Amino acid sequence: MSSLPHSHFSTDDLPEKDRMGAWREDISVIFDLERAPVTDREPFHATFDLYHFGQSVLADLKASSGRYVRSARKASRDGMDSILLQLFLEGGVQFGAGRRTTYAQAGDIVVFDLAQPVDNINRKFRHITAVWSRPAIEAVVPDISRWHGLSLPRDNPSVTLLRQHMISSYELAPCFTPQEGLRVEEAALSLAGAAMAGDDCLREPEESGPLREMLIYQIKRHIRENLGAADQSPERIARNFGISRRHLYKLLEPIGGIARYQRHLRLQHCMADLQNPEFSHLQISEIAYRWGFRQAATFNRNFRTAFGIKPSEARNWQPEGASSPSPCPLPPHTHRKLQAEHQQWFLQIGI
Repeated sequence: MSSLPHSHFSTDDLPEKDRMGAWREDISVIFDLERAPVTDREPFHATFDLYHFGQSVLADLKASSGRYVRSARKASRDGMDSILLQLFLEGGVQFGAGRRTTYAQAGDIVVFDLAQPVDNINRKFRHITAVWSRPAIEAVVPDISRWHGLSLPRDNPSVTLLRQHMISSYELAPCFTPQEGLRVEEAALSLAGAAMAGDDCLREPEESGPLREMLIYQIKRHIRENLGAADQSPERIARNFGISRRHLYKLLEPIGGIARYQRHLRLQHCMADLQNPEFSHLQISEIAYRWGFRQAATFNRNFRTAFGIKPSEARNWQPEGASSPSPCPLPPHTHRKLQAEHQQWFLQIGI
């Protein structure tokens, strides 16, 4: 019987001097890690236990204090476009999202949008994190970006159910088949929709009304669903929604603009296809064309700028075996393999 894909990362068996660096590399797909203003007395440690449910990743993360930063530049460049729900079990967080600061403690569920910047200071903590693809969660919470930097109301019965569901789903994850995992996801989405159905604790900025948020959601969904189309110019997209090109640019300015958004989504899809054995029979040019790149030179240049390697290197990449000697107790390739695996999972969810 098949089970959910599972991955486990730990710094405990690394030399103390290498632990924070290893964890910084692993989490760098989402955050830049810095030392917290006040460090813990004991040596740094981090454990990251993940299950891939299909449309989401559910992870148990326990780590020493640290500052987790996702800058506007990083958010606009890496193309990650997913939503995180973090249920704190131990410790707490000072969550900075623009002009908003949220303080969460054990029992709170914090929401944030990876398309927006964030600056978290986590005190020695443990939390269960659900990483959702945006289309999946926007199907039940169309205005999800309005929740960025907020905690779900603790006294809401639906939030209590969501909290219990996240804990139970993680604890039972080793027992689920992929088919059962999809049903668990459906239940989680329903609970998330119920937990965020009201505006009791939601106070949005005046300039960001629900109609504007809904329009942004529809435009981004349209772009995602038509990435490979031949004509997806700003003029055509604006005309499709009955707005001016200038208005379209203004709406998507917070995520780096329409061209950058399209390009990064296409590059992330190309990277995923190049590393997917199911597409090994396709030429690189066919994959590039499939996602809207008509000129090989343009694709190669953009790909190398985004990922630092050639498309052919992405396809041929294989985790190194144990033949390379290393003075470390745990061979470095083990952690590199886990880091690549985690990054691939998050990119699959986040594009």
